[in-house]
Amino acid sequence: MVIDAAGFARAGQALDGRIGTAELTRLCQDLPEPQNGEIRWQVRGRFDAPSGRAWLDVEAEGPVRVICQRCLEAFSLTLRVSSTLGLVETQAQLDAMDALEAEGDGPETEYLVAEQRLDVLGLVEDELILALPYAPRHDVCPGDGDVPEPPRRPSPFAVLERFGKD
Repeated sequence: MVIDAAGFARAGQALDGRIGTAELTRLCQDLPEPQNGEIRWQVRGRFDAPSGRAWLDVEAEGPVRVICQRCLEAFSLTLRVSSTLGLVETQAQLDAMDALEAEGDGPETEYLVAEQRLDVLGLVEDELILALPYAPRHDVCPGDGDVPEPPRRPSPFAVLERFGKD
């Protein structure tokens, strides 16, 4: 599904849909199989006439299977995305915004070049990839209560405690 990003935003258009998680191959490339969830997504365009700025609002939600980095078991994690992306006309404008942001003077809003052929599902997939945690973990790993605590060895410095008492 391809849109003219600037025209879409100026017209205040919206698209939404559902897609199987497994169809988002870049998102799933390092995730465990099977990926049988469904992602609900929506992209809305906005245009602010006084400032001349155009925006895309991207929302998506759905489960993905990930590997817990604590216990190494697969589990289902719900990804939620709610992003506002400002549109600029040229790569030079985008580079200038990035430079301002790097100096700490720029806005916290993310920007992208308003392509005439923007792949909507690619944009949604990009935002979901950015939402993936670096090291996903269960809130409580299965079996945490079943693992016995290792026996405590006496401290080698416990002997020194007696010297102060004599």
